[in-house]
Amino acid sequence: MKFSRHSILIIPSVCFIATGIMSATESHAIPAFTRANNVECSTCHTIYPALNEYGEAFLKNGYVYFGKGKNGAQKSKPVSEQVEAKPAASASAVTAVKGDGEPSLLSKLKAGIMVSGSSSSDDSPKDTAQASSGELAGGGETKAEGIVLSGVPEHLPISFAASMHGTYDRTAVSDVDFSTRSLKLNAGGNFKRKVGFFGTYLLYTENTVGLSNTSQIPTNMNEKNDIGELFVVFRHAFDTPVNVKVGRFQPKLGLWKANNKLSMTNSYATYSYTVGQSSFKAEQPQDALEANAIIANRLFFATGMVNRKEQNTKEWYVHTSAKFGGADYLTNEPDIDLSKDESIFDFLTVTVGGYGYVGTNGEPNNTPGVKPRQNEFYRAGADIDLMYKVYRLKLSTVLGNDDSPSLVYKPVKTHAVAVEGEYTILQNLIGALRFEYTDDGVQNVRRFIPTFAYTPIENVKIAAEYKHEYGTAKVALTRAEILNKIGTLGVTISF
Repeated sequence: MKFSRHSILIIPSVCFIATGIMSATESHAIPAFTRANNVECSTCHTIYPALNEYGEAFLKNGYVYFGKGKNGAQKSKPVSEQVEAKPAASASAVTAVKGDGEPSLLSKLKAGIMVSGSSSSDDSPKDTAQASSGELAGGGETKAEGIVLSGVPEHLPISFAASMHGTYDRTAVSDVDFSTRSLKLNAGGNFKRKVGFFGTYLLYTENTVGLSNTSQIPTNMNEKNDIGELFVVFRHAFDTPVNVKVGRFQPKLGLWKANNKLSMTNSYATYSYTVGQSSFKAEQPQDALEANAIIANRLFFATGMVNRKEQNTKEWYVHTSAKFGGADYLTNEPDIDLSKDESIFDFLTVTVGGYGYVGTNGEPNNTPGVKPRQNEFYRAGADIDLMYKVYRLKLSTVLGNDDSPSLVYKPVKTHAVAVEGEYTILQNLIGALRFEYTDDGVQNVRRFIPTFAYTPIENVKIAAEYKHEYGTAKVALTRAEILNKIGTLGVTISF
């Protein structure tokens, strides 16, 4: 059976409708989020930066924190909105506060009770002089009225992440290498729960490939492509359930993002493989416009358009996923009947997802009168994420087709599979074993990747992993053997 390129987009949509009928009866993770919401890193992570179900909900809701636990969505009001209304101090205090911000916040400012942290239990009106001096009963401090009215985050939403890796590879010229390190600046948050934003900028990176032989200065420091992602999310645009995302970001395809994993160096093959001269891979940040929505709390749907540089054609993608068991996408947890015997379904969470992507790349096709050599391609994938108590199983597969990946007409069909099992040994220690198989038309590769990840404190991660890779590759008219055995020990800190 043959499928057209655009029929690939229809398949996940049909799955979306089917899962909706069945249910009628999935790092962006930075310490700035913990400072803004006054929670621990473990609220949204198993081991940083891998997300748990609350971290997935935070991501899907445009970086708005809904709380954790039963009816979490109803616990989402910020501290400033939880303060009980109190009578205004005086006429002078009322007239002293001006602005066109949210009426509820403005009325509280006029009453002089906007405080950082918990509100005072004293129900008596606040003295105007006391409020103007920044002091309130109970020891709280007044929030700057301009910050409250404008919706600017109180805490500067910036964090840094640093990584250092050491590798051991007997097949390399230097079998031991400690030179791999990087420093990133991350920023993210939301304004008045209406607009979310995220950005990441690579400040510095250094490894054996990027080093100049003479100056030992990373060559990429002179380039201007250091921005990894930079986008905004307009939440519930025009008072609809739809979120509109625009900027440079990784299009929503699979269940897991590029950094949502225990491993520090090995991305999932289903998201990271490329074909021929085509640079496309599913985890690649691109300039895009995306609309997504949470439906019935447990269904997620996303569709988008990608604008590839030097191409006057657009690329399209669609994603749908459904979650059964566990907390929903608004962090509400299901009821458990304690009067009945324990059931496997009380602890089982299953998330299924599917996606399709169609695109065109190759030589620039925006020059009038010039017929470029182009590659039209598609990817169709499916993921399953199962969690049961301290066990987790991830299944991922993708099929692809490129009609001219080397810009010489020769269609190539590809497929990849990844299976990863995780076991939580301790709350801050997780072990995982991954198997991958990739056939990209040139190479046929199998990989085994065991990993141990440990967090002595929540914002410090130590990971030890080993990659055993073997297979064959086509070289001219012969086939060459592939064999790699690489061990990695790395440390990542975020602050």
